[in-house]
Parts: sequence; C-alpha cells; structure tokens
Amino acid sequence: MKIETINNLSVVNFINTFKNIFEKTEFIAVLSEKKRPFNNKKNLIDTFMFQFDNFKHEEKINIIKNHPDLGNKLKINNNLTEMSKKEQKNAGLDNCTEEEYLLFSKMNNEFKLKFDIPFIFAVKGANKTEIINEFKRRSNNDDKKKEFEESMRQVKKIAFFRLDEIIDE
Repeated sequence: MKIETINNLSVVNFINTFKNIFEKTEFIAVLSEKKRPFNNKKNLIDTFMFQFDNFKHEEKINIIKNHPDLGNKLKINNNLTEMSKKEQKNAGLDNCTEEEYLLFSKMNNEFKLKFDIPFIFAVKGANKTEIINEFKRRSNNDDKKKEFEESMRQVKKIAFFRLDEIIDE
C-alpha cells in the first residue's frame, strides 16, 4: 500500500490495517493514526516505533505478553492474528512433528517460568532449527533485564517487518 493511500484511509480502516503491527495492541495504531499525514514510509515506521518506545515498562511487558508462543500447535491453528499465523507458517512452525511441538512447548514453558515473559523472536527468514537454537541460547541467559531488552528489540523487529511488508514505498 502506498503512503498516499495510507494517509487517505478512514480512521477505522487505518486502525484495522495496523492494529496488529504490535501484536494485539490496537492502541498503538490509534495513537499513530493521529500523526497523519505521513511524509513517507520511514516517517510512518518511526511514528509507530516512537509510540512503542514511550510506553512505561509495564505497558511494554503487556505488549510482550500479547505475543503467542512459538510453535504452539493449538495457537497456530486457532487464536493467532493473521500476521502471526503467516510468520509462523513461513518459518515452518505450522508443520512441526509431534516431538518438535513437545520441544517448543517445553521451551516456552521453561522460558516463561524463568523470565516471566514469553520467548519473543522475529521469525521472518528463520527456520525451525534457527528458532530452536535461539531459544536455547537465550534460555541460558540469567539476566532478566538483558532478556527484557532483547525481547523489546525482537518486538520492534517484528513490527518493522510487518510495516515494511504493508507499505510499498
């Protein structure tokens, strides 16, 4: 979609188009919509990132928690946003073996117990092996603050990929 088209969307259509840029966080789209018109793709992306960066720690934690567990068989088939479903499918997470699903479930549960947040990883361009290796690498970290910061980078990376895919400029 061209920036001119985005600038001319109705408020409702803008919000519906961008409400899951940050997973299930419509209010970022609402705040960003008020900043129209955008000069270009970079301006729109910067606006979304600015909105996110200015949230308090607890709001950012809630945004992290809106993200689905990677490789969760039930959520892949249900309750995922279309963007998450597509991303996980492209990474091959929709066709895991039963053993892989069990491994993902175990890793997700252990990660959440250790860090109090789900494992967040921008899976675009990654495969199951790379995702599992990243899970293992980050699970070995003992610094909750460092993991929170990494999760924030991954959330923003996911948002960037989603915006980049929508905007044709």
